Amino acid sequence: MVRWFGGLAAILVVALAALMGLLWHQQPQYQGTQVLAGLNEAVQIRFDEYGVPSVQASSDEDALVALGWLHVQERLFQMDLLRRVGKGELSALFGPAALDTDRLFRTLGTRHWAQQQVSLMSATEPQLARWLEAYYQGVNQAIATLPTPLEYKLLGTKPEPFSAVDTFATLSYMAHSFTSAFKQDPMMTALLAELAPQYHHALVSGWPDHFTPELAPSELHAWHRAADNLDALLPMGRMLGSNGWVLSAERSTGEAPLFANDPHISFSTPQVWYEAQLHTPSRALYGYYLPGLPLPLLGRTPERAWGLTMLLNDDADLYRLTASDGGYRLDGDTLAYQVREERIPVKGAEDEHLEVLLSVQGPRVDQVLALPEPTALLWTFTDTRNRPLSGLFQLLHADGIRAFEQALDPIWSPGVNVLYGDVEGNIAKWAVARYLHRADGVSGAQIIDGSLSATLPVGYHPFEVNPRFVNPESGLVFSANHPYGPPWDELERAGYYAPRFRPETLEQALAERNQWDIAGLKRVQNDSRNGRYLALKPLLLASVPPSPERDIIARWDGRYRPDSAAPTLMEAFYQALLEATLADELGEALFDALQGQSLVDKIMAEVLAHPDSPWWDHRHSDSVQGPKEIARAAWTQALAALPRPIPLWREQGLMRHRHAMAQSPLLAQLLQGPGLPISGSKRAINNMAYRYGADQPVATFGPSTRRLVDLAQPEQGHVIAPLGQSGVPFSPHFADQAEAYGAGDYRVSALSPPGPESDLVLIPQ
Repeated sequence: MVRWFGGLAAILVVALAALMGLLWHQQPQYQGTQVLAGLNEAVQIRFDEYGVPSVQASSDEDALVALGWLHVQERLFQMDLLRRVGKGELSALFGPAALDTDRLFRTLGTRHWAQQQVSLMSATEPQLARWLEAYYQGVNQAIATLPTPLEYKLLGTKPEPFSAVDTFATLSYMAHSFTSAFKQDPMMTALLAELAPQYHHALVSGWPDHFTPELAPSELHAWHRAADNLDALLPMGRMLGSNGWVLSAERSTGEAPLFANDPHISFSTPQVWYEAQLHTPSRALYGYYLPGLPLPLLGRTPERAWGLTMLLNDDADLYRLTASDGGYRLDGDTLAYQVREERIPVKGAEDEHLEVLLSVQGPRVDQVLALPEPTALLWTFTDTRNRPLSGLFQLLHADGIRAFEQALDPIWSPGVNVLYGDVEGNIAKWAVARYLHRADGVSGAQIIDGSLSATLPVGYHPFEVNPRFVNPESGLVFSANHPYGPPWDELERAGYYAPRFRPETLEQALAERNQWDIAGLKRVQNDSRNGRYLALKPLLLASVPPSPERDIIARWDGRYRPDSAAPTLMEAFYQALLEATLADELGEALFDALQGQSLVDKIMAEVLAHPDSPWWDHRHSDSVQGPKEIARAAWTQALAALPRPIPLWREQGLMRHRHAMAQSPLLAQLLQGPGLPISGSKRAINNMAYRYGADQPVATFGPSTRRLVDLAQPEQGHVIAPLGQSGVPFSPHFADQAEAYGAGDYRVSALSPPGPESDLVLIPQ
C-alpha cells in the first residue's frame, strides 16, 4: 500500500512538473527579437510595467502585422472563441455541447452577413482590406510559430488560421451581446398575456413606455432556460451597460475637456480589452481592442478621446408566424419559405446539417430561442447596408469633430452612444444606429403578429435625425444607458433603457461641483452608492419596528462599502420584497426568469412609485395589503434568513471572471482570474451586477475598464482593468491589475513611442 501511494505521488509530481514546464514554455515574449514575413522595416516594441505594448513602425501596415502577432501571443484562445461564435463553429472545438450556440448564430445569419461584408469591403474599400490583410499576416505567423496555448492542449486540437471573415464574425458576437430583444421581447409578451390589465402599468420596457397586448400567446415556458444555457458557452458573456461622460473646459479645473468612460461587460478570463498603442508616420493611437479586431472600439490620440456605451435602442423584432401548408400566411396568402442550408462541423461526431427557413420578416428562430410557435426575427445588424467596420476605420482617419461625426454614419447596428472630447474644446455624444421606422401602432417590445404585412417596418430613419448633443450649454454630455429625451421622444420610444437609478445618481453626482479634476472623477467612477436602495430606504424605515438592524439602515448612505453590513441587509430585503410583490402574481417559473433581466428593476420601480398598485396586494389573502405591510413582512423574512452577526458586504460574494473552459473546479483554479470581493453594486455608478435569488451574490459583470483623460494632457490617461493584459496563465500580466481595480485605484498610461529603449524588435524576413 505504501509503495502504491508512493508511486501515485511520484506520478502526480511528474504530471505537475510537466504542466508547469508547459506553462513556462507558453509565456509571452517581452524581450529579444522575432522574425516576421510581411514587414517592410523593423518594428520597435516597448512594454510598460503592465505589459501594454507601444509599437513604433514605419507604416500602418507594419504596425498592424505587429499588432496581430501581439494579440495572438496573449489572447489566441479568446480570439478563436469570439470568431467561432459569430461563424457558428464552436462545435468544431467543443463537440456536441456547443451545438445549440452554433445553431443559434447560423440561424441568425451572422456567418452569411460576415461573408457578404468581406465581398463588399474587397470591392469598395481597398485600404481597409489592406489593413485586415496586414493584421492577419501577423496573426497567422504567430499561430504557426508560437507555442500552442494550454486550452488547445486540453482539448486535443490545434488553432486554425484566420481570415477577413473572422473580423466580421467577431463583430457579430458583439452585436448579439448588445441585443436585448432575444430575451426581453418574449418576457414582455408572456407578462402581458399572464397578467390582468390592472397590472400592466408596471410593465415598462422603455423609460417608461406602456404597451397593450397585441397577441394572446400560447405557453412561453422554455425560452428563458435556453437563453441562460447559451450564456454559459459565450467567451465573454454579454455587454450589458456602461457609463460615459465628457465635461467641457469650463467645467474643468484645467484648460480642456475631461473625458470618462467605463463600459459594463460580463467579467471574463481573459478580460475583454487588449490595450496597445501604435506609432507610425500617420498616427499616434492608444487603442482598446477586442482581440481579433485590427481597429479599436475605444481610443485616444494627441487630438481627441472617444468611448462608447450601449444605446439600448430596439433594432430587432420578433414576429409570430401563422403556419399554412408548410409555409406561412401573409395577408391571407400562403408563402413558401426560402431555405438556407448550413453544415456545422462537430468535434467527435458527424457534421450536422441545418436547414434555416427564411420568411419575409427574416429567419425562423423559434427552435433556437425555444419559442412555442413559428417565430421570425428581423434584425438590423444582418442588413447588408450595415457597415460597422467601415465606420470604425473612417473615424480613425477623421481630422476633426465634423469628420468624426460623419464617420459614424455607416454604423447601423449594434446601437451605441459614442462619447467624444478633443483638445480644441469640443464635447459630444451621438446616438449611433439606424432606428427602425415601425408602422403606426406596432410595438417592438413584444412579439408582433406576423400575418399582416402592415406590421412590417416602413424603413429606417436616416442618421441625420438621430439624437445627439454637440457642445451643449450645460458643458456636460453623459450616458448611463438612458434615452436622450426631448425632442427625440418618439424616435426613442422603443428601447431597453436602463432603470432610472444609475442615470439619476450619475447626473446628481456630476451636478455637485461646477468644476472637476481627475481626482474628483475617480471618486465618481468608483461610487458604489445605490440609487435604487436610497429610493427604497424611506419605505423601509417607515414600515419596520426599531431594532439594531434597522439602525444600521438608518445610518447608511447607500454606498456598498466592503466593511459595512448595510448592503447585506438591503440585498436580502430587496430579494424578499421582489418575491412578496411579484412572485405572487407571476408564479415561480416566470418570476425566476424575470429575476435574470433588468426588466425586474424597472417593474419594481413602477410598483414603488404607485402605493395603490394592485401588485402590493396578495391575490390569495383575505385582507388588503399595502406597501408598509408588504415591506414589513419582507424585512421579517430577510432577517430570518440572515446569519448573526449580519455578514459584511465583503463576506457576501465575489467578482467572478469566467473562463469558457472552467466548468470544473480544477480548471477554474488553473484558468480563471482571482475572485475578489465585490466592490460595487447593481444599479450603482460602479455597476457590478449579480442575479437576484442567489444564496450569495456573485458579480458576473461590471466595468470592463475605467478610463479618465484630461485633454489638457491627452498623452496621459488614468486607467485600470479588472484582471491583466495577458490571457496566459502565470504570465506576470495575467491578473496584475485586479487588486488595484477592486480598490478603486488607477495606473497612468502614457501615449509615447518606444524610441531606442525598445524591449522587443520584430525584424523583416
